[in-house]
Amino acid sequence: MSAKKTAATMNGHVRKPALAVSVDSRQTREKASRFAILGMLALGKKKSGYDLKKAIATSTANFWSESYGNIYPTLRKLLEEGAIRLDSEKVPASRRQKQLYSITEKGKRALRQWLQQPVAVHRDHHIALLEKFKAIERSISAGPLTEGQKVYLRATLSYGQAVSRALIQWSDATEETLRTLESSLLDS
Repeated sequence: MSAKKTAATMNGHVRKPALAVSVDSRQTREKASRFAILGMLALGKKKSGYDLKKAIATSTANFWSESYGNIYPTLRKLLEEGAIRLDSEKVPASRRQKQLYSITEKGKRALRQWLQQPVAVHRDHHIALLEKFKAIERSISAGPLTEGQKVYLRATLSYGQAVSRALIQWSDATEETLRTLESSLLDS
């Protein structure tokens, strides 16, 4: 068996093609997009799709970004659900109307409920991943691979471990912050 095939099927785990997107990951992305947009609109000022993209680019883009291909369909869904409302505003020196969105009380409730969900679920997911990574690490050590191949696999594995450890630390800090938070932007 080739080293590539051994690495791909190691420990009974078969890698999916790089372009394969599971329904779960797509649903997670859509859910996160919804709340990223609701969060931006909860800051108070009405925003167009362009304004939202710009606000995300100047605030969360280092770790979370949105494309227009995500923003506009998500705005349509949120509008249909009544989580946001649409207002039009005449653009100076132009005949066109600017489409501005704002969050509704229903949207604020949805955002508040989402923010109150336990961060522990996220934390537990990454703890489970760390356990899975330990098993993969044992498989790499015991596998019929050259030392060079093991170095590359361990480097990749190390990245996953570092990310999970960082996200566990973030989850713990966020849970503490949410526990001690007495008032929020949404309550104002």
